[in-house]
Amino acid sequence: MSGGSTVDWGLAGKVARTVAGGERSGLALGRAGLQSIGERTLADVLAYTGLEPRAATPAPELVDRRAWIAANLEDLRGLAEPLERLIADSGSLPGPLAPLGRGALGAAAGVEAGVAVGYAARRVVGQLRVALDGSDRPPGLMIVSANARSVAEQIGAGEARFVEWVLLHEQTHAVQFAAVPWLRGHLSGLLRELIEAASADIDLGRIAGCLKRALFSDPRETLGKALRGELTRALAGPRQAELLDRIQGTMSVLEGYAEHVMDAATAADAELAAMRANLDARRARTGLGAAIARALGLGMKLEQYERGKRFCDAVAERAGIEGLNRVWDGPEALPTLAELDEPESWLARAGAPA
Repeated sequence: MSGGSTVDWGLAGKVARTVAGGERSGLALGRAGLQSIGERTLADVLAYTGLEPRAATPAPELVDRRAWIAANLEDLRGLAEPLERLIADSGSLPGPLAPLGRGALGAAAGVEAGVAVGYAARRVVGQLRVALDGSDRPPGLMIVSANARSVAEQIGAGEARFVEWVLLHEQTHAVQFAAVPWLRGHLSGLLRELIEAASADIDLGRIAGCLKRALFSDPRETLGKALRGELTRALAGPRQAELLDRIQGTMSVLEGYAEHVMDAATAADAELAAMRANLDARRARTGLGAAIARALGLGMKLEQYERGKRFCDAVAERAGIEGLNRVWDGPEALPTLAELDEPESWLARAGAPA
């Protein structure tokens, strides 16, 4: 580990690249082709949503898996830095466990981060990259070229049309953050609160006990728990659980809104509708891969798509896109987890006209 970091980020990178494996050649689309599709999909999203960006949206770029891994580990490190600093400032682990405990904790965290990011790198096709660590880094829009080509072939779609479909989702996210000025700060604030809650809940004796049991019990079981995120969840307090619920609720709206826009913007396009059906079937057929993703905490992504989309579809059916856009009126307008399953309750609270 470098610079007193709690997480072994060097190990995380090595594990991620190993898990991601090699990749074949990418899309035949050039930069000009990608730019053209990007401009067209952005126009479609703006036309349907009626949202008005107050800042420029990023142009899409093609990247390989290694570049995607590097970008996402950089983001994870930025988000984790305050918590790592907090743990370092809280004092050392007691007794002879101190050096061994710090090394084991850093390695376990590095492996967990590396496996999660590396596994995702094998499957992710597109991603809007937004700085949620308080920095002013501009957003980026990445298409993982080899993955996009592979999925397009699997579902029998043309590359350009498949990229168009993917970009409808990611451009919606880009418009969300560009048109809703409080959104990035809201998410950043929730993450800061989560770290502050972790500060209040830190119990070195409890951490030391967990490490002692981990270090002197079956190492295979310990590694399995680290990979499943159980060690992290075991140290979470009630305030953290509440904040995680709020973060999940916000992400559900973000993802569900994008899914709704994708379908609405392509309702009259039979080819894209068929592509959607093929991709839904592919998601459902992931089998063991989906189980591993859920064990690593990545399965929440699909749950967010489904739960958030049901909410957004129901609201738009009753109140139109103008009514659905009331979710962007302010942080207090976002639905609670309960309201995600009861859109009528949110409609009544938001005063969205039928």
